[in-house]
Amino acid sequence: MEFHIVTKDGLALISRIKQEISYIRACQYTQASLDILHTASFNLESAGDLLDYANELALKNDNMAGEKVLIASDAIKKVQSMLSRQFDAEIDCGGQAWFDNVTENIGICA
Repeated sequence: MEFHIVTKDGLALISRIKQEISYIRACQYTQASLDILHTASFNLESAGDLLDYANELALKNDNMAGEKVLIASDAIKKVQSMLSRQFDAEIDCGGQAWFDNVTENIGICA
């Protein structure tokens, strides 16, 4: 699988998780819950920035591109876990296939 496809699919996963966050945010929750959703959104933005940066590095044939995708992958998993714990919901958004592609094409750490 080409590197830019992995990053593009990762950005699409982030978008789907953000939609779930918007749905959760629309429900009536406490300020603490809203703070958690804000933190999750911020962390997803950072993961998205890392994926964009990884794509730029890959275009320059920089070996650090894969590391950035692995870091972004870990951040996305942590956001999903945090949301699942806090809101007792499964926030998969079809992400397992992407994590599998990252593992297969970039490294064993995803």
